Amino acid sequence: MSNLEDIKYLKLALFLARKGKGWTSPNPCVGAVIVKDGKIVGYGFHESAGKPHAEAVAIERAGPRASDSTLYLNLEPCVHWGRTPPCVEKIIESKIKRVVISTFDPNPLVYKKGVKKLEEKGIKVSVGLLEEESKKLNEVYFKYIKSKLPFVALKVAMSIDGKIATQSFQSKWISSKGAREYVHLLRGEFDSILVGINTILRDDPLLTVRHPLWRNKKIKRVILDSTLKIPENSKILRTISKGDIIIYTGEGSSKKKINMLEKRGIKVIPLRLKESRIPIIEVLKDLAKREITSILVEGGRKIFSSFLMEGLADKIFIFVAPIFIGGKEAPSLFEESQIKELKDVLKLKKIFYFRIDKDILIEGYF
Repeated sequence: MSNLEDIKYLKLALFLARKGKGWTSPNPCVGAVIVKDGKIVGYGFHESAGKPHAEAVAIERAGPRASDSTLYLNLEPCVHWGRTPPCVEKIIESKIKRVVISTFDPNPLVYKKGVKKLEEKGIKVSVGLLEEESKKLNEVYFKYIKSKLPFVALKVAMSIDGKIATQSFQSKWISSKGAREYVHLLRGEFDSILVGINTILRDDPLLTVRHPLWRNKKIKRVILDSTLKIPENSKILRTISKGDIIIYTGEGSSKKKINMLEKRGIKVIPLRLKESRIPIIEVLKDLAKREITSILVEGGRKIFSSFLMEGLADKIFIFVAPIFIGGKEAPSLFEESQIKELKDVLKLKKIFYFRIDKDILIEGYF
């Protein structure tokens, strides 16, 4: 079969894989297509952790027609037991004769082992077509597996002159209605939302996902609160049924308040403060242990600065509104920067931008 045919079916596998985006964590997004005699006889995607993998779904759908067929996958099939059986065994049992894969699985339990086992059983395997597209789709999974840390994206709404609020710290609403709707769409792709306590005190947000596409999704809400100032009547504390709440605080915080919050079902994790602040890297390590693979950071200014200064952000979404706020005291995105020379500035790469309502959304990677 020609490369063009292989690319066509791999693109379909990637399309199917995207249907699981936002649901499969801590697993990757995987799509599978089975082709025999120029016809698709089976297809599937991984819906969520614990459910059958894409290969198993496609093979089940193909039935006996899977024999002597070609299987297209955007990621190397697993060879180990996790929440489900290893997919390689199912591929071998189905008598598929050829497997086309976009990229290897970075997980040490799988990396090149899946391909090796298939080849040992006489199955022809090719790897590499649409590799970059596949890695982009599973950028969260690749980061989590390789670094044992979550993928971190910052979400910022700011004026043309770089202000994220007025001098009186008013920030509702800098961005347009269309941009705010897009944020709810964006939230659903992540495991968790992270904010600092000042965002809770000033805005009293719910930090939930409110978009039809993500109906019933419960996103984890993470709050950094070094002295445990969160009010007991905060809106977010009344929405535990909408998603877990994790609060990171200092070791010296009130034990009585910690007990009260935990009785309400909120997880409170005391950490040793560093220069009176919650150590971001320790938060990320702890969240990774809880199988939280991706975080959308939504504020405020000190939190943004901490992630940027410590080099812990992977991506940024900047909503630029066509307004000027001005004022020396008005907070900006990166005001705590210690950069003095242009050679030391933080640079974005793989930049993408488009218009939403009245705003411009800029996406980029660090």
